[in-house]
Amino acid sequence: MCQWDLYIESAPSAISHPLVVQLGDALIQFKKPEEKAYARFRECMQLIDTAVLDIETLQYNTRTLVAAFMYLILGKHFGQFSLQQIVEQFPYSSQYLLNPKYSFNDLFGEFLLFSFGFQLIDLLPSIQYASRFFQLPLNFDLPNAARIFKENVLEVIENLSS
Repeated sequence: MCQWDLYIESAPSAISHPLVVQLGDALIQFKKPEEKAYARFRECMQLIDTAVLDIETLQYNTRTLVAAFMYLILGKHFGQFSLQQIVEQFPYSSQYLLNPKYSFNDLFGEFLLFSFGFQLIDLLPSIQYASRFFQLPLNFDLPNAARIFKENVLEVIENLSS
């Protein structure tokens, strides 16, 4: 997830990509010390944690599975596909990977090749498997320690980002 944040902030092709330009300063990241990024991080971690509990997960390469969850979460947050599409269409189709209307595929495909050494099409089985977990309810409440010591948690996050 840190690699995505670094890529989206510094790679020339990412910075000039139409989806990123459209967002302006509101980059879609996982580890930035802000509430939206933290929610994306928690979403990803809860989905991965849940997948690890399923015995079928052993059939998939760990790196491709993590990349698949990132693809789905980022694509959803970039507005390229809806939660309904992920749950209802993605487990049974491959058209979203081949459809040129999803400009997100160019952006994520380059990141994937740069950071993981995979082609986007290599993720298809993992994406189809990972998409099944998106129907599960997730919890975005702050952990108890963060709610009790909210000021201290924010200080720690700010210090880590410096």
